[in-house]
Amino acid sequence: MENLKNTLKIISFDVDGTLVDLEYNDLIWFKEIPELVAKKKKISFERSLKFVHEEYTKLGEHNLNWYDINYWISYFGLEISPNKIFEKYEPQVQIYPEVIPLLEELKKNFILIVITAMPREFLIPKMKKLEKYFKFSFSALSDFKELKNSEIYSKISKALNVHPEQILHIGDHWEFDYLAAQKAGMNAIYLDRSNTKKGKYIIHNLGEVKKIIEDINL
Repeated sequence: MENLKNTLKIISFDVDGTLVDLEYNDLIWFKEIPELVAKKKKISFERSLKFVHEEYTKLGEHNLNWYDINYWISYFGLEISPNKIFEKYEPQVQIYPEVIPLLEELKKNFILIVITAMPREFLIPKMKKLEKYFKFSFSALSDFKELKNSEIYSKISKALNVHPEQILHIGDHWEFDYLAAQKAGMNAIYLDRSNTKKGKYIIHNLGEVKKIIEDINL
């Protein structure tokens, strides 16, 4: 990350598990969808949750449809609009406490962006209180029809007309955020809120980002 000195222009954030906690997603995937399936199949919530979870697992997070609520509504034969679900749980969006103070400080010196794997419709309710801090937002699925990978990060660098090393990406997924961004030539920080990994560019709270930037810019 030595190239960061005097060249860092853009700080990029993942969204889920980085800026906002996972409760909103969990309520949709593990409460609302199983409840609707239970009602349709006339089975208990517990049985429905087990069935739904097994179907998610069969598909897996490397399949684009795994992230697509329209796919699952169709797959389970549910009669509901995604927007109704998004609106129902919007009040449950929780921003991590250190996020807004950090963004207030970083916006003075850097362009801030978000890069998420989730479809844009998932992004909108989560960003309502945060969008004023960010100049651009990218959804790998909605904008590129792919998962987050090194090619996506390279395309975003080109779209922003900056060198990859002028971007610092921060996220909580080891493969999709940390390794993929690094492979594209970006600087990357892995946010490990579970405190299971250690390393120079591994942090456990977003408040630690400032110290890393300061150390590099000495």
